[in-house]
Amino acid sequence: MRLGVIACTALKPELERLLAPVPEVSHVIYLEAALHNHPQNMRQRLKAEIRALVPLVDAIFLGYGFCRSLRGLEREFDVPVILPQIDDCISLLLTPQRHAEEIRREAGTWFMPPGYAEVSAQMVIEALNLDRLARYGKDPMAMARRLFTHYRRGLFIDTGAGDRQTLLAGARQFCEDFNLTLETTTADTRLLATWLDKARATAEKAAKRRRAGRSAPEKDGPALPGVGDVSF
Repeated sequence: MRLGVIACTALKPELERLLAPVPEVSHVIYLEAALHNHPQNMRQRLKAEIRALVPLVDAIFLGYGFCRSLRGLEREFDVPVILPQIDDCISLLLTPQRHAEEIRREAGTWFMPPGYAEVSAQMVIEALNLDRLARYGKDPMAMARRLFTHYRRGLFIDTGAGDRQTLLAGARQFCEDFNLTLETTTADTRLLATWLDKARATAEKAAKRRRAGRSAPEKDGPALPGVGDVSF
């Protein structure tokens, strides 16, 4: 059984812990979180990465939510692709209910799980291509702050992944750079693990079909590879 994983770097710390004891995972690809700034480009990039993995695995787990552009992506391929049926990556950690509660508390919240807590102001400037403004005598950091004016709070989400003090220091610096009030909360990876377990079970079923197809007698013609019919 061979399971491929394609995921956002926002979930990398948590997924690295979850995948460590899973020998069936044969390929892992992390894509930069900055792809979220261009949703349609992100969808096309994911489609390209999935196509590249299709001949190598029995199923593919996507470490994403719908993220504005990925809804229905899992239905476009002939191998099972498991996409958590959740709005975004943050909801995979906080759960959709808690995510909604935090937004109700403060609509202008910048969420910082461990994968985002390492993001610096300079990384934001580069991801948004604001560094080119310096050529025109403008301050990239001033423009970055203008883009963050509707945020009021930075919420660090402690999932138990990584070194808490180091991550918290990075979150604190980010909040200082963008004039945000820093708050903290905790979360776990149970929901993410549940979807990963579904992907493992799906990959095992697909592998059994693949092995059965290879061993089937060919007197009536070659066995056709099974097409994943997955619905969660």
